[in-house]
Amino acid sequence: MKRNIKFSIIMCAYNVEEYIERAIESVYKQNYKNYELIIVNDGSTDKTLEKIRQAKKHYKMNNIIIINNVKNIGLGSSRNKAVKRARGKYILYLDSDDTLYKNSTLDKINEITIKESPDIIYMGVQYVGGSNKAYIPNAENSTKEARLACDMHFAVSSKCFKRDFLIRNNIKFLTDVYYEDMVYSIKSTILAQKISYGEFIFYNYYRNREGSIMSTPTIKRCTDMYKILENVMKLYEITPDKYKPYLMSFIRNETKNTIEKIDIILNSIENGVFLETMPKRNYKLDFGKLNELQGEMKHAN
Repeated sequence: MKRNIKFSIIMCAYNVEEYIERAIESVYKQNYKNYELIIVNDGSTDKTLEKIRQAKKHYKMNNIIIINNVKNIGLGSSRNKAVKRARGKYILYLDSDDTLYKNSTLDKINEITIKESPDIIYMGVQYVGGSNKAYIPNAENSTKEARLACDMHFAVSSKCFKRDFLIRNNIKFLTDVYYEDMVYSIKSTILAQKISYGEFIFYNYYRNREGSIMSTPTIKRCTDMYKILENVMKLYEITPDKYKPYLMSFIRNETKNTIEKIDIILNSIENGVFLETMPKRNYKLDFGKLNELQGEMKHAN
């Protein structure tokens, strides 16, 4: 094991025996090798843990660290647990049913960290299934203003985080809630001193897998949407004044959009079907409201 590890790739797994080997293989095939792969088996009741151990042996990956939760503690708690064990300079998250996009992916991220040493790197995602659309960062959609008004892709798997930055600012996942990525991503954006982006795809996001966290309709998903909104609103107080109008614009749009999403979840519960694709956020900044809020803040000062 190398002492100065560059990347800690965190993968949490729960009952994904059909997909976990594919995810591990995509990491194993990376050209860049200075990483550790931390896999948290979160109390799986199938053969997930066995598959992880088999893959570690098959690929002879001594840089795999396995954390085995005897009981299921949830994605947020498992990720927080993994970050405590991480030794890499940068943290990457990869879901256990997704894959890294190309063998050169870590090489590309490494180049950015060498040149810029940012707190956050925004990266692209390729949807597999559904629209099969790719979301690619660029100079316009990767400013702090743009990411607060409407993040192109809230999933933490579309970002790379400097570990010291996360620890110094006490950035952790909310626990026992759905949609924990949103608060984590927004808080990171607010507090980051240096942001960068890569105009490339980081991972393949396989959509609409039956049994996945994001495809199961429950009443808890509805209540958690309001919990997440509450926590996003709390971030307003730590947001610098110049960025508050952008976060406020997001809060207003997300509040309206939540009603539509809850209706989709309730219909899925009533009909006993998996969740249909949620409407993609494509919020536009209300420049009239933005100018109004900026004027109010100038007057207050």
